[in-house]
Amino acid sequence: MARKLGATNRPRFDTYTTEIERKEFAKWVKANYKYDPMLAKWYGDQMFGKAVQPIGNDNGQPLVISFDSAFKK
Repeated sequence: MARKLGATNRPRFDTYTTEIERKEFAKWVKANYKYDPMLAKWYGDQMFGKAVQPIGNDNGQPLVISFDSAFKK
């Protein structure tokens, strides 16, 4: 299913399933995640959202992007 151009909401698994179906699917994922770890990752992303991945340096400061003129053509 395609989203409309400019749509900001993302289709999620829980939008199209009932609570009972999600529980049954969660049981199945728990039983089979060893064979397909990407399935467990996908399910976790769908149910809980993706983990925040802040961009910064080791000191917790914002990342500074600078351009070196030596690489200009």
